[in-house]
Amino acid sequence: MEGEVVNEDLQRISDMLDSDTPPSKKELLDMLNSAEIDEEVRESLRSMLTGDVPQVFGAYGTVLGVVFVFLIFFVMLFFGYKLYKSIKEKEKKREEKKKQKQMKKKK
Repeated sequence: MEGEVVNEDLQRISDMLDSDTPPSKKELLDMLNSAEIDEEVRESLRSMLTGDVPQVFGAYGTVLGVVFVFLIFFVMLFFGYKLYKSIKEKEKKREEKKKQKQMKKKK
């Protein structure tokens, strides 16, 4: 009997996917309630369908996300500035060497 329930659920899913319109949240929730799955998985799927996305950092998730983005931005800015400075310094040294060679040739 359990195999038949699984086949019926699979058939309903297949029918929903074959239709032109996507299944509604109500249809998905009804199917979820009637499915033979673990309660913890059922609750997790139900929360995803209703739009309650679990928050990793709790209530401070948005603030930590913004801080993390700014931190990455400033680290990239810092290393970009160091790279720019290094390139400019190398160019300056190269120009000075070139000038010294020209001065030696003139003497």
